[in-house]
Amino acid sequence: MTIERAKKNPVQGVRTFHVTSEEEPDKKYAVVEVKRDGTHYFCQCSDFFYRKLPFIGTNLYANCKHITAILEAVNGGK
Repeated sequence: MTIERAKKNPVQGVRTFHVTSEEEPDKKYAVVEVKRDGTHYFCQCSDFFYRKLPFIGTNLYANCKHITAILEAVNGGK
């Protein structure tokens, strides 16, 4: 997977990354890091959207492989 950081984000406390798909190299997914009341990540891939998106009113969710790649590249997996 290739990770690119967006050059500019219009909102303070938000970083956007573009991650290429492992299965479809021409396809990219946007991963957004939001630093408000902790750090949260969201991805536009169907795996995250349909299976790992937080339950409404909770912060119970899991990371997709694109978010995991961001965490490993940016934070050393922390």
